[in-house]
Amino acid sequence: MKNKFINMLLAAIVFITCSCDKDTVYLAERSFPDASTTFLKINYASMYPTNPAVQLSINGERVSGLITGRTPFPGGGFNTNGSSFPDYLALKSGANTLSIAIPKKNTNTDSITLFSALLTLDAAKNHTVHVTDTGSKTKTLLIEDDLVFADTVCRYRFVNLMPNVPLIDLYYGTTLISTGIPYLGSSNYFNLPAPATTLAWTIRETGTLPTSTALASYSSANTSIRGRVYSAFALGYKGQTATATRPYISFLLNK
Repeated sequence: MKNKFINMLLAAIVFITCSCDKDTVYLAERSFPDASTTFLKINYASMYPTNPAVQLSINGERVSGLITGRTPFPGGGFNTNGSSFPDYLALKSGANTLSIAIPKKNTNTDSITLFSALLTLDAAKNHTVHVTDTGSKTKTLLIEDDLVFADTVCRYRFVNLMPNVPLIDLYYGTTLISTGIPYLGSSNYFNLPAPATTLAWTIRETGTLPTSTALASYSSANTSIRGRVYSAFALGYKGQTATATRPYISFLLNK
């Protein structure tokens, strides 16, 4: 199978395309070309200790180059690997199979399929599928993204992708923003004014004091830009310290 990867910058939006021998094309776009189209973002948050490079396929056709853990695709994010654009894959709605595999060296042939899942995607909707944990414990969380809101604020949703932390709280500075978010659960959307001074985002286990040691923290002005929609997500494993597996609070861009 022949893959072709094209990156083009047009009107400040990156359009990522991938075509295979059937000339199936996936586009990261902003408007729905027809009523049967759906948009999908894949948040690959599986934290293997060896952090192997993998490739993503939809319905048996490659849609990504090599990526590693903590990579939203397409588009990347902040405190993640990858770029930082709010892109989605354009697909046909209905049943779509996502596969994640390690390819054989210097080939386009899958060597080890790490995970495969059937996703049912509604037409004319934006979705993010979050992939977490490893091996036979790999899980997905498919969420519909709402990108319509007032552009005078920053908009967020918080997702818990930490397999060994049942409930997580999210803080912005010293303010508790979301509490008791379960593993494979997400908060409702919330809006924050774009701050004059960027504060640190912090995650803690629910039930611990706001002064207790955080699971992870992150600070970047890019996470609080007016008019943007973010998915904040906790990932990794409590108690781990290695870069590939430790806890993170990261962000992907939905808009």
